[in-house]
Amino acid sequence: MIPTTMKAMVLTGHGGVDKLEYQEVATPQPAPGEVLVQVTATAKNNTDRKAREGLYPTKKGEMTSFQMGGKPTLLFPRIQGADIAGRVVAVGEGVDESRIGERGLLDFNIYADDRRDINLTPDYYGHGADGGFAEYVALPSDQFHPIPNPELSDAELASMGMCSYQTAYHMVTSANIRAGEYVLVTGASGGVGTALIQLCRIIGAIPYALSKQDKAEALLEMGAEAVLDRSDMGNFVERVKAATGGKPFDAVMDLVGGE
Repeated sequence: MIPTTMKAMVLTGHGGVDKLEYQEVATPQPAPGEVLVQVTATAKNNTDRKAREGLYPTKKGEMTSFQMGGKPTLLFPRIQGADIAGRVVAVGEGVDESRIGERGLLDFNIYADDRRDINLTPDYYGHGADGGFAEYVALPSDQFHPIPNPELSDAELASMGMCSYQTAYHMVTSANIRAGEYVLVTGASGGVGTALIQLCRIIGAIPYALSKQDKAEALLEMGAEAVLDRSDMGNFVERVKAATGGKPFDAVMDLVGGE
């Protein structure tokens, strides 16, 4: 029995954590072409925080968020949360009822048209539409992908969405990385960096990590071929040659940030 109301963490405006309110709201109903998902895990990432704080201004001194499509889409109240794992509990018109009970993960993009290979006006669930910081969410059926893998917990599944794995995946495919190629991953200990190391190993590329040495053991266990100390760049070229046997890097996955 699907309840008529649900609990949700509702963002009421730009600002601090005081702008997040735990509320009881109406349970969404799946529209034609949609599925109603009971949320079992939702990742929290830095984009959620930055959007809440209004750190994506388009003009100096303006507190707002993404509006690459020409107008702001983060309207209040809003339920954040893009990286949604859960199970289908109801379907809208035109969706096969056999999907009820299906476990899956959301492609969080809000697409401007029917294309699903590119999104030229970037927006996402939890920003331009309600997301997963709630008990239920209505989503496009073709964007909620079945992932039955029993070896993955719901929390692990939710971690494979927005800020880490999808970003890393597009970096790897944009650079056309192939098996046997040498890849340097900067900022390797972060979410995108660790995802890059794992994805390189999956496709047979050889990842080298640039990070602080206190992270070296964990990065080596994750699959890095070697860890280069970013605190000592004086003889970096020589250390790279020693680590790779003199072979150059085919690509550098540079996680640009800070100054």
